[in-house]
Amino acid sequence: MSIKFHYMYKDRTLASVEADYKTKVVSVKNFTEDPVERPFGVREKPTISDLDNFFKSRCFPEERYNKKAVLKAIGVDYYDPFLIVEKTHGRQLDDYMWVKFEGEELDYERDIKLRA
Repeated sequence: MSIKFHYMYKDRTLASVEADYKTKVVSVKNFTEDPVERPFGVREKPTISDLDNFFKSRCFPEERYNKKAVLKAIGVDYYDPFLIVEKTHGRQLDDYMWVKFEGEELDYERDIKLRA
């Protein structure tokens, strides 16, 4: 499986990421010097494990008490951080970062914004 996405802050691209789970190669091009705004922090050569941890950091915890109801509401059959982020774009209430997968025509204000 091959994945391409942009890590966004509102409508600004923070990084572009390409990953191939078959070859286990992940490449990232950062557009910010701030490690807090980077999907892998200071890591310039992330691993598949780093990518999995990134997806995990952009979704609700697996231990959440109403996990089954949340998964059903977003249309995911089982807990898988990638599948969850694919549906939710990794949106969270405590920041403005999100994930835009290649080929998606999304606008932060119109499609992603969670709060006023």
